[in-house]
Amino acid sequence: MQSVPTPNRRKLAYACALAVALIWAFAFVFLALSWNGPSSGDGPADITLLNVLLALAFLCFPAVGFVLALRRPENPIGWLLLGVGVAWGLTGLSAYAEYGLIVAPGSVPGAAAAAAIAWPMWAPAVGITFTFVLLLFPDGHLPGRRWRWVAYAAAFAITAITLVGVLTPGKMTNQGFPDVTNPLGVDAVGTLSDNDAVFIPILLLAMVGSAASVVVRYRRSHGVERQQIKWLTTAAAVIVSGIALTIVPSLVFAADGPEPWWQTAMDNLVAFSYALIPLSIGVAVVRYRLYEIDVIIRKTLVYAILAAALALVYLGGIASVSVVLRAVTGQSGAVAVTLSTLAVAVTFQPLRAWIQAAVDRRFYRRKYDSAQTLREFNSWLRQEIDLDALSAEVLNVVTETVQPSHASMWLRSGPT
Repeated sequence: MQSVPTPNRRKLAYACALAVALIWAFAFVFLALSWNGPSSGDGPADITLLNVLLALAFLCFPAVGFVLALRRPENPIGWLLLGVGVAWGLTGLSAYAEYGLIVAPGSVPGAAAAAAIAWPMWAPAVGITFTFVLLLFPDGHLPGRRWRWVAYAAAFAITAITLVGVLTPGKMTNQGFPDVTNPLGVDAVGTLSDNDAVFIPILLLAMVGSAASVVVRYRRSHGVERQQIKWLTTAAAVIVSGIALTIVPSLVFAADGPEPWWQTAMDNLVAFSYALIPLSIGVAVVRYRLYEIDVIIRKTLVYAILAAALALVYLGGIASVSVVLRAVTGQSGAVAVTLSTLAVAVTFQPLRAWIQAAVDRRFYRRKYDSAQTLREFNSWLRQEIDLDALSAEVLNVVTETVQPSHASMWLRSGPT
């Protein structure tokens, strides 16, 4: 098949970016109009910092996609990210529906249809990101012919979930409008909606298969491609770790009443971390500062483990000191928090150094061994005066640290 000329692709990229901008602007306008009005319960009128950060994170998908479509138009990754941006933008039609059905009923046309379209748009947004992007990353080609079946399953599931969601007849309870009938509903689709639970597992299996393709591709890769995959997997690991850090404390410290400030802050941080997926893809495909990923991984490991350890010290300190104070004085609270905070401050630096050394030993053995070798050589150098022994040791250190294919030394003789 003949490829589209680059100028046409650039025009297409600008057209897609303009469409995304208009869709998102439309959604934001009606989100603002619905802000102070009545809400359907959990609708767009309930604006929080979490919603804002999620919107900013999702906007990174079309933004990065536009850059990649211009700079790497032959790679479908950029076009896929633009498509994800369109899908997330269409979910914003729920703000238009909220305004036309709840805030100012009957004031705008097609509000019920907008609600029907907006609700299932999560399927292409999430599905494309975690199937096709993973399958085609980083070069735009499948890892092999057998992975076509994963792509077929993903395309089928995404299409089925989207169409069934839009065309299901009856009241739109799932969309948050239980008193409104879907104007786009088709009676024949009513029986398929009962099988919607079948389509979602197919999509989940396709996501698992797509993740497996990344593992397979990584094991086969080397050089630049391996560094590219590291960027994406590191972003995914950071997001998964953040989700775990928000779920576990909420389960352990679950209680009635408002969510604690630190839990809210973690939720907001995790929401914004979703932007790491398109940003890491952009860096990897464009190959900008590609080889700095090893430094980022090292720092991420160190500070993620450090944060978990300090959280354990802080929360464990509060719990243990509170028990002791309650047994002795019958009171607890500010003293426990103060002592735990001091414990965190005292242990921060030595704990960070210990964790960094442990990470280097486990994951960056060559760097750790090289540092150890240089320290030993420096100590040995202070005691050695024999030139031949010194030359042999220098070559040995160079071989162990730099690992060249060949190493030799030339010593100048005679007067200088």
